[in-house]
Amino acid sequence: MRVPSLPIVAGLMALALHAPARAQPTPTATPSSAASVAAPAAPAAREIVQQRLPDGRVIFTDRPQPGAKTERRWTTTPEDPAEADARRAAAQRESAAVSERIGRQIEQQRERDQEVELARAKAAQAEAEAEREAARARAEAEAPPPMVVIPHRPVRPRPPPTVRPPEPRPPERPGPKVPPRPGATPPPGTLVDH
Repeated sequence: MRVPSLPIVAGLMALALHAPARAQPTPTATPSSAASVAAPAAPAAREIVQQRLPDGRVIFTDRPQPGAKTERRWTTTPEDPAEADARRAAAQRESAAVSERIGRQIEQQRERDQEVELARAKAAQAEAEAEREAARARAEAEAPPPMVVIPHRPVRPRPPPTVRPPEPRPPERPGPKVPPRPGATPPPGTLVDH
């Protein structure tokens, strides 16, 4: 036996709730019926049936088919449209309030996460700085004091610089005497006899 799924049943029930009521013959207006017309009538209950047709198909209907086997029945009461609208509006307001509250909580959680991450980063930086300072202090404590080594060289007095006299030039040898040409000027440094 094939059982319909829950969404199908729910969909059919919703259809039955919002389906227009069947037209019923109305009696002629009397004073007592006029009062009943003024007050809203209670919605009539409807019946939804699950039937299996002779060919094996399963149907859901509010009008039973002749010759089909009825397997299940549901009785529904259509809801008042004004009440349905009021409930829908209340549900939407509540949904919006819940969404806003969840959004605020998410934002607050994000801010807390950022603060925690910032605090961790600062702590890690401070720890690294403290580690560097401790390493520097250990290195300074373990290092021997600085020593300045000055190589020892004996100081010897330098002798005064010696000044050499200019070397004598060999005397110039007189060359052959050539009489100057008349009207020519003798080259410089030549002896001219008068």
